[in-house]
Amino acid sequence: MTGTRANRHERVTQAASPTVSRRAFLGLASTLIALEWADIAFALEPQAPDNSNQPTPPEQAYPLDLKVPPFTRNGANVPIVVEMRHPMNPDHYIKSLQILNEADPIPSKGIFHLSPANGRAYLSMQARMNSGTSTVLAIAECTRHGRWTTSRPITIPEGEGGCATGTEGDDHGSSDDGIRPPVIRIPELVDRGQVRRGEIIRVQMNVKHPSRTGLTHQGTTFRHTADPFYLKEMTVLYGDRLISRYEMTPAISDNPFITFALRASEQSAIRIVVTNSRGQQFQATQEVALT
Repeated sequence: MTGTRANRHERVTQAASPTVSRRAFLGLASTLIALEWADIAFALEPQAPDNSNQPTPPEQAYPLDLKVPPFTRNGANVPIVVEMRHPMNPDHYIKSLQILNEADPIPSKGIFHLSPANGRAYLSMQARMNSGTSTVLAIAECTRHGRWTTSRPITIPEGEGGCATGTEGDDHGSSDDGIRPPVIRIPELVDRGQVRRGEIIRVQMNVKHPSRTGLTHQGTTFRHTADPFYLKEMTVLYGDRLISRYEMTPAISDNPFITFALRASEQSAIRIVVTNSRGQQFQATQEVALT
């Protein structure tokens, strides 16, 4: 497959305990979840769509699933889930998932780079989007068959968009107050205390960190009036192996809660390192106990 097609169908180290309760973690999550950027935003564009109206056999076998709310009043925190049940073998796997909204002043919501060690192509995150009716795109890239795309419409009422993060002259990124290191939670470990070798587990990362786009909204246009301040990258290591990397943009929401998949292949530690736009790093580790 050569074209694309609309598919119809973290300075501080924190160790997370595998006995963190679900209620405590979700309580934290609910509290936290309440331009270089331009180069990223506009360079990451999907390929032109294929002219064919019929899906290819790989598209039929492995549909790309995108979930976004059709309507929300909170454009600063739009939940997005992208999943694709595609083989994740050493020579045939989904190597990236990308989320876009080309109608936004910051179109790219980031690219999540995967490896076969993820076991499944899955990403859940939250992003900023502008008001109005627009289209959210997801792009998955396979090592053999090129790119899949799918889309979903979204409507955000006028005045409820999340791309502008202040008024002109504000310096939202001048203080580190309120920044906290990430916390890792693995639901399967919480439920059972250990996981089976080879099991695909969910890894949830929650970090308290602001996301400031540096944009102000003036009339119908946006102006870049301050430097953006945001989480720029998340890297995931399992033992001494680099498993995943998430390139983020100022369009990431405040205090992101990110979930991805990982194949539990060894009794070792998962380490997540997040880096912000100033180069500050914050990290967390979580031991994985196998049966």
